[in-house]
Amino acid sequence: MLRDREKRVLAIGGAAAALILALTFVVLPGISRLRSNARALAAAEGDLAEVRRVRPELERAQRDARQKAALAQSAANAKESQLSRLSSAIQEAGIPQAAFSVKSGGTRDGEFFREESFDVRMENLTYLEAVKTIQRLSGGNLPVVVRSTLLKSRYEDPRYLDVTLRVGFLSTKQ
Repeated sequence: MLRDREKRVLAIGGAAAALILALTFVVLPGISRLRSNARALAAAEGDLAEVRRVRPELERAQRDARQKAALAQSAANAKESQLSRLSSAIQEAGIPQAAFSVKSGGTRDGEFFREESFDVRMENLTYLEAVKTIQRLSGGNLPVVVRSTLLKSRYEDPRYLDVTLRVGFLSTKQ
């Protein structure tokens, strides 16, 4: 049998081993989990603040999307082709027929709408005319989305621009 001194050493050693195991498998992972949860909480609070900040922008985008959807629904019954409607809208913006050309770029099916792409090239425009035309197209009564804009100043007179627009004409999916 073991002596009293050996029993005490064995008990202290067992307690120390149990304490080390408890620290290793219970306390330290718990502290690590608390720290990671604190970091995740800080990140989630930051994300929530960002969502709250952009909420008005998201609501405005949703409202604009609903308006475009309504325009696309109402435009589905139009008798003119999309190309002629786009050309007449550009002419109504004050651009003469000789100053622009429209070329079809193909169609793309989205989740709710079909989008026919057009490349609109306009020459010899001032900055103001270019901005007014883009505003007229994107905010007008046509279901049109301006996807990209390329502005190049003219070599011979930098006051004038050559403008290339990638325009998506939305229509209902059939």
